[in-house]
Amino acid sequence: MNRQQAEELLTRYIQGTASDTERAVVDRWYESEAAKRKLDDSQLFEHLDAELWAGTLQQAGLPQPAPVRRKMFTAYRAAAAAAVLLLLSTGVMFYLNNKKPSAPGAAETVAVKPQILPGSNKAILTLGNGDQISLTDAADGELARQGDTRISKTKDGQLLYEPENGAAGGTAKRNTIRTPRGGQYRIDLPDGTRVWLNAASSLVFPASFAGLDERSVQLTGEAYFEVAKDAGKPFKVISNAHTVEVLGTHFNINAYNDEPDIKTTLLEGAVRVNGSMLRPGQQSVLANGRLSIRNAETDMETAWKNGEFIFNGQDFKTVMRTISRWYDVDVVYEYDPKPFRIGGEVSRSRSIAEVLKMLEVTGGVKFKLEGRTIKVIR
Repeated sequence: MNRQQAEELLTRYIQGTASDTERAVVDRWYESEAAKRKLDDSQLFEHLDAELWAGTLQQAGLPQPAPVRRKMFTAYRAAAAAAVLLLLSTGVMFYLNNKKPSAPGAAETVAVKPQILPGSNKAILTLGNGDQISLTDAADGELARQGDTRISKTKDGQLLYEPENGAAGGTAKRNTIRTPRGGQYRIDLPDGTRVWLNAASSLVFPASFAGLDERSVQLTGEAYFEVAKDAGKPFKVISNAHTVEVLGTHFNINAYNDEPDIKTTLLEGAVRVNGSMLRPGQQSVLANGRLSIRNAETDMETAWKNGEFIFNGQDFKTVMRTISRWYDVDVVYEYDPKPFRIGGEVSRSRSIAEVLKMLEVTGGVKFKLEGRTIKVIR
C-alpha cells in the first residue's frame, strides 16, 4: 500500500464509507500504535488526549474532521489512524493485498484455511415428556401440542408457543430449547415474551404460564429478552446464583459457564438483579459472589442479536471464546500471548478466516487452522 492508497482509505474511514474490512484494518492499527505508547484502557477507549496525535492529519495531507461520533469510533480515533497509516507495515499490506501463501513446507496461515461457516439458526427442543425435536430439520408449521398450548415453527425459523381457546389451565411442564455452538434461535414464549438465544445457550421454561404465580425461566449462556408486560405476574430469569426480576422490559443476559462473570444489560424499563435495581443503559456484573453496577455500551452488548461482533476493549481471550462459540471451533494456545485488548466491529456472517485476519493485524498473534481447531501460534 502506497501513501495515496493509505490516504484514500483514511478518507473513507472518516466519511463513514469504508467497508467492514477496511474499518477493521484502521482500528487494529490504531490500537496497536496506542499500545506502543503504553496508554491505559480509559485513555485508549474513552478519554484519549487529542494532543497526543496533534498534527497527524496535517502530516497525512488531510483536513481535520468534525468531531462527529460514528458508532463507537470517534474523531480522535480517525486522527490516530492517520498516524498509524503513515507507519504501514508488512502485516497491513498482507491483509489488504491478500498476499499469496508461503512456499510449500512453510507454516500455514489463515489465508489458506478450509472453509468454516459462521453460525446459523440451529436448536434442539426438548418437550416436557422427553421427546426431542430438531428445529434445524423440522418443517414449518405445528410441531406438537402440550395441554392447550400449540407449538409451531414459523416460516422465518422461529419457535412459537400459542395458548389456544383462552386456556386458563394449561400445563406447567418444563420445556428446554438448546442451541449448539454455531447456532442461534428465537422463541416466542406462551405469554408473548420474545427471547433470542445466542450460541451454546439453553432456556428452560413452562409450556404455559397459566395458573402459575410467576413467570420463571432458567438460562445458561446468553439471551436477549423482550418481556411481555403483566403487572400481576412478575417475570424471572434465573442463572446459577443470579436472578433477574422484571415486569416488562428489554435486556440482555450473558451467563456462560466459561466466563468469569454474569452480566445483565438493561435497554428499556427496569429490572432488579439480586435485589439491586438497574436503570436503562446500566449493566450489573456478578463476579466472585459480588454484584456491581456500571454504565454499559448497549450496542456492543446486544450486537450479537443484530448479526455483529462489536468489541470495545475486551481482552483477547474473551474475544476468542466468543469466536469459538459462534463458529463451533476449539481454541488451543501453543503459547500464552501477552495480554492485549480488541476494539472494532465486523459482521457475524463473515468467514472465520476473515475474522482471524483482522485479529492478526493487532500484532504479535498468529493463527493456524487445523480442522475445527484454531491454534494460536507465534
